[in-house]
Amino acid sequence: MNKNLITFENKLIKVLLKNVYKKIDVEITYQFVNPYQLITKELKILKNSKHEISSSDLRNLNYYSLRKKGILLINNLVNIDRKYFNKKTNNMAYLSIPEKKLENKIKKKQIKNRSLLLTAYAYLYINYQLKSGNNYSLYLSKRLNYSENYIKSLTKELFKESYLIKNVDGVPGGIISTKTIKIINSQKFQQIL
Repeated sequence: MNKNLITFENKLIKVLLKNVYKKIDVEITYQFVNPYQLITKELKILKNSKHEISSSDLRNLNYYSLRKKGILLINNLVNIDRKYFNKKTNNMAYLSIPEKKLENKIKKKQIKNRSLLLTAYAYLYINYQLKSGNNYSLYLSKRLNYSENYIKSLTKELFKESYLIKNVDGVPGGIISTKTIKIINSQKFQQIL
């Protein structure tokens, strides 16, 4: 039976993905970088048989898809049993902002304040980049009813104006900045929800 497990240790969340490839298990440890966002802290490759892991087995493991699968499992747990997740993590903010509501406000151009718009877009960008695969600008342009070029320039503005901080090269997304968190927690932002 292929059973994935989610465990909580201190402020860390561990996801065990069983039989990812030819009797290889993968354990991914996530941590909250801020109340609204998880990042990968550690990835362990574990063998679950007596056979040695070969280099070709390792080449068949895709870090991005494993990371994505782990976060999606955690998000599913939050959506199914938020009370349990909140109790285990002491984090009430994670996935607490209704994405659909923000998406509709942006789509209908109801957010007039540029700072609030960029904050809303930063939140959606971080959460949707996991769902979108490789071309997140095309995905977001379809979701938000804007041209792909406008989405690309909006994304550049997020980083330029420090709403998001670049994580590391080669990893899509970014980290929600302190500036963005302050705006998310502000009364003005809460009123648009």
